[in-house]
Amino acid sequence: MTAIELPDRRWVFGPIPDLLLGCGVGYAMLIAVLPLLPVDMQTLMVAGTFGTLLLGVPHYGATLLRVYRNAEDRRRYVFFSVYLSAIVWLWFAVGLYDLRVGSAMITLYFTWSPWHYTGQNYGLSVMFLRRRGIEFSDRTKRLLYASFALSFLLAFLSLHRGVGEVSYGIGDFVGTRFYFIHLGIPSGLWSASFAVAGALYLGVTVAAFASLLRTARAVDLIPVVALVLAQALWFSVPYTWAWFTNTRLEEHGVGWLFVWAVLGHSVQYLWITTYYAIGRERGRPRWGYLFATLGAGSAIWTVPALLFSPQLFGTHPYSMGLFLMIAAAVNLHHFILDGAIWKLRDTGVGAILLAEPAAAKPAAVERVGREPGWLRPAGWVAAGVLTVLSLYGALEQLRWGAAVQRSDVEAGGGGGGGGGRRAAPRLAAIGRADPRFDLVDARVATEAGDLAGALAAYASSVDLYPTPEGLYGVASVHENLGQPDQAEAAARASLRLDDANGGAHRLLGLNLLRRGRADEGVAHLARAAQLLPASPTIRAELAAARAAAKEPKAP
Repeated sequence: MTAIELPDRRWVFGPIPDLLLGCGVGYAMLIAVLPLLPVDMQTLMVAGTFGTLLLGVPHYGATLLRVYRNAEDRRRYVFFSVYLSAIVWLWFAVGLYDLRVGSAMITLYFTWSPWHYTGQNYGLSVMFLRRRGIEFSDRTKRLLYASFALSFLLAFLSLHRGVGEVSYGIGDFVGTRFYFIHLGIPSGLWSASFAVAGALYLGVTVAAFASLLRTARAVDLIPVVALVLAQALWFSVPYTWAWFTNTRLEEHGVGWLFVWAVLGHSVQYLWITTYYAIGRERGRPRWGYLFATLGAGSAIWTVPALLFSPQLFGTHPYSMGLFLMIAAAVNLHHFILDGAIWKLRDTGVGAILLAEPAAAKPAAVERVGREPGWLRPAGWVAAGVLTVLSLYGALEQLRWGAAVQRSDVEAGGGGGGGGGRRAAPRLAAIGRADPRFDLVDARVATEAGDLAGALAAYASSVDLYPTPEGLYGVASVHENLGQPDQAEAAARASLRLDDANGGAHRLLGLNLLRRGRADEGVAHLARAAQLLPASPTIRAELAAARAAAKEPKAP
């Protein structure tokens, strides 16, 4: 009689998938190899975009399935899944109309994200220790927890360094009017606090492993070592490097590291939630579950984009603030639900994730419960449609950006006054209309001498979403058409959105000078010269205006 080989409970799926996917070794290998590859930043960002769609989006969907898929869990987590969730999405809706409210939501999202990732790494570390039967004291557990928490503290301090509370206009998020609300930790205090937190982090981490080695073999700690390393690569190492060089990460073009950390976290999350949902089953059950997570995740990202586009109930175009607000709401919703459902002390969760003998492996799947016969097929169809929309929207935006870069106006231009371009109508149909489409048409019409067509395109852009560039274009065309009042109004509107537009200041200054308002005109020309010091034309215009202002007026 052949003995039944029981799975090794020390691992989830096995040593190789666990270390590569769950413990961040695959992420570490990717970061090590990327600098050696002959790829530019644009290629990296394209890869990051589709990686996020195929990995990041399903990781949100996994939480939605966990909480909303069956009646038992919906009842159990109703406070989080209904009431707190409603608050998050109400906050989102209000934030679209109030920059301060929206910016507060985005700030909380970026501040909470490192803690969410940190909590997952710590929880998985404890899971691996317990699956191996390693005895560890409360003191050891607190040391391990402190190691992860101090790593987060390094990220927190770095996010909130600097003076000043907010920055308006272009702000911290290029292309949007939202801004990050910094705590404004002064440079000296930030540097000293970071040094102290970094020293504590190193000391506590060493102490935690020293304590673990008293009761465990070094080989049994490999998953925990890998998770501590992943945490360090996501936060401790890059922020320590920025502290050591006294710079910001984005100043060195490595802000994209955040994208890869998101992907590393998402892979890790899908790895453990797949095990919770279907165990070690392969083939159709696994692929079916992963597609379900992709569909659920696509829904929570795509439906708000459709409902809250400027054409319906929103205010900001998708690429100019709406996407950022959706990201904040989706992630805060995810953080809240995730904190409620994944607790090892929960007997149901702990029994499955710790592979306790009494746990029924397929329990998570069998709890789905009864549902109408038509609901499951309808859900699969909806998931497929929303997934296609999500992927299609990302592809079209990337194609439009590439077309504009290579000056392929026919592919990249908008509708509006110029009319008939391919990308704009398709993106507008899925809630991703963009005022920059019409700006492309306006520039083409201007170069062709078609001022009426240029004005129509600029007006179309401004009607969708007023931008400093669009309003400045309207002002320029009105000025060229000999309509000074309309030109002044549009230039002032442009400057209200972005006072650092030297061209708009120059246009307004010359406009006012020609109309006999010398003091105002000189002031705007002086501001233009300050913003554009390399322009000899503006310096000459300013000198002439000042000289004319000093001449005595004719009797």
